[in-house]
Amino acid sequence: MYRILELYGCTEKPNTGVKWSPDEIFRKVHEVEEEHRWLRGKQIFGIADPSIWDVSRGESVAEMAAKQKVYFEPGDNHRMNGWMQCHYRLRFDENGLPNFYCFNTCKAFIRTIPQLKYDEHKVEDIDTDMEDHIADEWRYVCMARPLSPPAAIQSKPKTYDPLSIDSDTRYDHYDFYRNL
Repeated sequence: MYRILELYGCTEKPNTGVKWSPDEIFRKVHEVEEEHRWLRGKQIFGIADPSIWDVSRGESVAEMAAKQKVYFEPGDNHRMNGWMQCHYRLRFDENGLPNFYCFNTCKAFIRTIPQLKYDEHKVEDIDTDMEDHIADEWRYVCMARPLSPPAAIQSKPKTYDPLSIDSDTRYDHYDFYRNL
């Protein structure tokens, strides 16, 4: 997974939005998708919180986006599974290659993700009082293309063999008795 760009509506003060209207947001998103050399000509579907399809207060956010030619698919917002997917992305694969790359153009991701901390009362989740907007968006994207859990590495327990002439084993035995 590659994170190459972001448009994060935040002021210089962390966790303070720029207060753009939905139309302004989606106009800017469409502009980037149409003009950026890496995105131009591509059909792009974002992943979003399912709540953007809520029509209980009138026109949904997803409908507003579609008017500006910005399209979304509903994300899976199961938090625990999503955070596990984020953790899987931060691991290296069986060949030692990363499962996730983040370009230096993603300043908000680079600033906010390392600052995340676990919730004091629900340690499997992050503290939602923090600036977690980028983390939530990343979680939705990871859930859209989930990885299988990494295979557990089975390690054979080290045993002492008094007949072994392996010097490491003799030192292990020596250290065992010395530490009694």
